[in-house]
Amino acid sequence: MTALVWAWLAVAAVLAAGTVVLSRWLMFRDAREAQRAAALLEPEPADDPQRGRPRPWVIVNPSKHDDPAAFREEVDALAADRGIPHVHWIETTPDDPGTGQALRAVELGASVVIAAGGDGTVRAVAAGMAHTGVRMGILPVGTGNLLARNLGLPLSDTAAALGIALGDTHQAVDLAWLRVEDADERSSLPAEGGLVADAGAPSIRPLPEGLAEPRPDEYAFVVIAGLGFDGETMAGTDPDLKKKVGWAAYVLSAFKALRARRVHARVSLRGAAPVPEEDADRADEAGASGRGSSPDPAPRGDGGEDGVLTEDSEFTARTVMFANCSDLPYIVLVPDASLNDGLLDVVAVDTQAGVLGWANLSRKVLLQGAGVPADNLPAGLGSIDFRQARGATVTVDAPEVVQVDGDAIGSARTVHARVDAGALDVSVPAPSGPAV
Repeated sequence: MTALVWAWLAVAAVLAAGTVVLSRWLMFRDAREAQRAAALLEPEPADDPQRGRPRPWVIVNPSKHDDPAAFREEVDALAADRGIPHVHWIETTPDDPGTGQALRAVELGASVVIAAGGDGTVRAVAAGMAHTGVRMGILPVGTGNLLARNLGLPLSDTAAALGIALGDTHQAVDLAWLRVEDADERSSLPAEGGLVADAGAPSIRPLPEGLAEPRPDEYAFVVIAGLGFDGETMAGTDPDLKKKVGWAAYVLSAFKALRARRVHARVSLRGAAPVPEEDADRADEAGASGRGSSPDPAPRGDGGEDGVLTEDSEFTARTVMFANCSDLPYIVLVPDASLNDGLLDVVAVDTQAGVLGWANLSRKVLLQGAGVPADNLPAGLGSIDFRQARGATVTVDAPEVVQVDGDAIGSARTVHARVDAGALDVSVPAPSGPAV
């Protein structure tokens, strides 16, 4: 009888713990949806006579379609159903994955420019659309479609996505730029900064006063960039496997990259956002207890000894990333990241003890996705630290693979990242519409 009682108590404890975790997850999900709805509110309408007569241009990556002609016919038919008799089409090329095409479309009078491709096409088109004042739409047909996911766009419904791209609801979105200094191994991918210059951007869209043109060696990104384990994962992903199994190809590549070495990194933040008071208090307590002596406040995160991001800091990590938004498929990687806050979230990730450390880190990421703040979690064998800034420079002790929005761009010891606040005007779902 006693054994039965203990068994019932054990079951009750498990059910109670599960109920708490589930309730926190539901609360966090509702909060995230409310945050997204607030961000998707339509800005004050501006004088835009072209919106009454849509002249859409679609920039398509033909490699993303088994039958590009059939895709074009489908979109043309859907546009005709909406009273738009003609859609202009232009294809990306290996020499220009969408930047020059976007600027050409603007120059020729496009009222909306739609990127039809994966994350690489979207970021290339975004580089050309920055500060043009012309709306940018997205037809997600890639593997990750990360910007589309963070904007709440439908991923497998062309008609719905086109309706949003041609609709009236839009929001400002930040664009980010990354420059590799003294690359140890250069990429064959063209830098969007150079493509912008080649397309004669200054004569097509003057930049706001005080803002300089991108450097010829700068790469654009709208989702996330990074070096170390992050870059190794993207560089090792098989493109043919991506077409067959989708996002799972990245997961398989990540398993192969788990043995990526820990790097000694130096980070300098520019325009760092103030640290919340509770995090500063936590840093003071850590210093008082002998865990650290840095006068700078601790970042948001679990505050591991080797992973503290301050304005100027040194630490050991598996990867350092620059995030412009928060969500990856099935997980929330950077809970406080926002597409339109004018800041990048600098993320330092470290693990120890092999697979055990990665398992500990995975647990933390999943829990923070359920609404449990990372600084409420024990340090353990895996750490993830965050800090927001307008720009950052990262230097590591040996060349590491660098990636922007899933595209590997070579290897280097030093990278510079910066944000271009509100550079894009992107079509988004209406807040009052059905959930996607």
